[in-house]
Amino acid sequence: MAIALKGRTVVVVGGSSGMGLAVARKAAAEGALVHAVGRSGDRLLAAKATIAGEVTLHEVDICHEAEVAALAVNIGPIDHLIITAANNVFKPFVDITTSDIEAMLWTKLWGAVHLVRHFASRLAADGSITLFGGVAAHRASPGASIVAALNASMEGLSRTLALELAPIRVNTLAPGVVDTPAWDFLPKADRSHTMAIMGSSLPVGRVGRSDDLADAALFLMTNGFTTGTVLHVDGGANA
Repeated sequence: MAIALKGRTVVVVGGSSGMGLAVARKAAAEGALVHAVGRSGDRLLAAKATIAGEVTLHEVDICHEAEVAALAVNIGPIDHLIITAANNVFKPFVDITTSDIEAMLWTKLWGAVHLVRHFASRLAADGSITLFGGVAAHRASPGASIVAALNASMEGLSRTLALELAPIRVNTLAPGVVDTPAWDFLPKADRSHTMAIMGSSLPVGRVGRSDDLADAALFLMTNGFTTGTVLHVDGGANA
């Protein structure tokens, strides 16, 4: 039997845009009490205007453990923790800088470590943690070496935490290519062309949408028999 989200407290880290915002919208629509966490107050305010339901905003940099600790105290008991935050840099391995790598590590890995460390004791016994990995961990792509390593780290972390934190459920959601604001660095015409080319290579014939991943995240929150797994939502990239 599915676990209802109505009245449950859901913390979405990275909730100001893209997949995180889509999760926040869908959870709020199900009646959850959503806490959206992000680094930009302006982006959080803009996101809130698109969410129909109860949402509280938190401007926090998860790279700083003291800020995460204060966030956990501020929010208190929760039911579900979803971590979508990432700071991906795609460059050839020989060109990627130490500062590039550190920025990715601090957001993706250390951010997750800080959040789980401070929220684990506040999670309901039938609650869940959902980390976000990605297809790069399973399908090699030039320029994505560090992204691949970090995505793989989320999978290893979630499997171990599923045992250590049981009965709290811990899973990793692994998206493929998803059309989100993370691609805004490309000019509009180039972005559309890139999405079309990448989508045509997939069995489903398109790239992912934020709502595709949000639906999967809601499944992981509400299915009480799913833990320690990696859920691939990638349009068949690994087929």
